This record gives sequence, C-alpha cells and structure tokens, in this order.
Amino acid sequence: MPKKITIYDIAKEAGVSAATVSRAITGRGYVSEKNKILILSLVDKYNFRPNTFARNLKTGYTKMIGFIVPHIGNMYFANVYYEFEKWASSYGYMTILLNSKGDYEVESNLLKALIEKHVDGIVMMGGRIDASNLPEDYIKEINEIRKQIPFVACGAKTERFNCSGIYTDDEKGVEELLVYLKNRGYQRITLIGGGDEFIPSYIKKQKAISIAEKLGLDVSVRWLTGNEVFSNRAGYEGMKILLKENPRPEVVCGINDYVAMGAIKAVMEAGLNIPMDIAITGFDDVSIATMTPVQITTVSPRYEYFGKKVFGSLHKMIKNKTDNHSKMTLIKPELVIRNSTR
Repeated sequence: MPKKITIYDIAKEAGVSAATVSRAITGRGYVSEKNKILILSLVDKYNFRPNTFARNLKTGYTKMIGFIVPHIGNMYFANVYYEFEKWASSYGYMTILLNSKGDYEVESNLLKALIEKHVDGIVMMGGRIDASNLPEDYIKEINEIRKQIPFVACGAKTERFNCSGIYTDDEKGVEELLVYLKNRGYQRITLIGGGDEFIPSYIKKQKAISIAEKLGLDVSVRWLTGNEVFSNRAGYEGMKILLKENPRPEVVCGINDYVAMGAIKAVMEAGLNIPMDIAITGFDDVSIATMTPVQITTVSPRYEYFGKKVFGSLHKMIKNKTDNHSKMTLIKPELVIRNSTR
C-alpha cells in the first residue's frame, strides 16, 4: 500500500513550513506567488486532500453532531431527525445518527463514543429522556456531559438534566383533540397504548382526565404492559378487548398513530364501520396515518418547525460556546382532521 501523503511531506518537498502549506491550500494568510505555485502543483501531483477533521479540531470545532434516538424505524423520530439534518447540513455539519433501542446502558456507550469523537453537540430523544422513574446515575451522566458539550434533550421533563429542552406541547394537543371530539358530538372516549412509565403518555393521560371533567366527557385510559405499548400490536390487542365491552367507546384515541392503525385493523376485522360505528384518532401524524382508506385524525408535532427549533437551539450553544442549561421550548401542535372521525 502506498504511503499516505501528509501536509508535512508536501512541506518538506517544497522546502517550506507546514504552516505555509496550510496557508497556500486554504488561501488564508500570505504566501509568496512562487511558493504558492510550487505547493499547489505538489498538491495536484499527489492528489493530496487535507484532513478536515484535524483542521477543524484545531479551530475548536469538528462540524459533527451526534443524534441519538431509540429506533429510527419509528417515523416520529425519523421525521424530527430528517428536518433537523436538513438544517444541520445547510450549516456544514455532518450528523451521526445512532440507535439506542431505548436501553440506558447502550445510551451511555453511545454518549461516550460521541465524546471521544469530539462532536460539537448532542441531541437525544426517547429512552431515558422520556422515562418517568429514572435512576439518579443516568440523570447525573447527562448533567456532566452537558457541561462539556452543548446538549439538547427532546422531552418534557428535561429540567432534571439541567439541559436545554424542546418538546411538543402534549397538553395543548390533547385539549384541542378532546374539544374537537366534544364538538362532533362524541361522549365516550378511551385512550389506549402507552404507559405511566413514559412521560409523554402520562402527560396525555392526566390532561385527558382533567379536560374531560371540564367538558363533561366520559374519558377512560387503558394502558397495556410490555415492550410494545407504542406499536400496531398494542392497538390491535387493546381494541379487541374494548370491542367486547358494552357499551363500547365511541372514540378510541391511540397514544400514537401506530397504535391507532392497529385499532383500525381490529375494528375492520370485526365488520364495523369507521367512523360511524366507532371513531379512531392518534398522535404524531406519521406517514401511515394516510396510507389506508381510513385516514387517521391525529395531532401533528409540526416536524419541519420542530427540527428547525432543535437545530437552532443547539447551533446557538455551539456558536456561543455556552450550555444554555434549563431553557425550555414548547412546540405548539396542530390538529389534523381526517375521515377516521365524523
């Protein structure tokens, strides 16, 4: 294998310093015309490409950002990341996307790897960010990291990490959804999927109960247990149980669109009509919400705006070299009405 040419090899052959070679390549700083022509001819001769990482490291930046999600296959996380990455790349950043599987130990290993790569900033979604009962060691770890590297957590209870937090206003989303259902004449409403161990689910549950009391609605919550509480399967199994009840709910609200889709499958298998016999709603407005004849009424987190705000917050911290800890930003959601409700 041929030897890899370095800036020092170019400098030695040209009879100049490495700093002079750097100035000639970047165009920053004075280099005599004679030396500049010689250096650039050697660059062409050896097809030399400067080590961008090393050069950026000397300036204090690597132009790399770490982005940790529990599962990129979930379109909620994928959509936020996609919009974030569009902004990051437009500012010259390369984003390292990592899947944690929601495992706290895996998250710790990924965080350590990002620190070793000297990333300029880190964004984290799901996993410990959304955990209701989180061991202190995992909280402390992020507290320490955000002192070293700009850190943005996409979650509702990020004050415990003392880091910048950006999240969708789930309380507002639940309120708008229930007001809409009330205005459409619905009375008996049941939430399925999710669990109290997940902060977003717990917030939706508490707000639904509170708003139901004010609006005079009959709202119940039926969480399932296990590892797939946000999946199609959770919606399918949960809906099959509800269909046996008398009276059954007039509306079933999936904790996300995947759960709502599973519920739709169970209702259609039972030979019932959506929305005349039973209505279905969801949260997140992912692409599957429009992929069947029954399109899901859902609450959108407005991904384009969400991703832009996450990048803007992180970029500001990177640029100003501050941790900007405990600043919270709420994303106002949007109710999207489709034919799964009257």
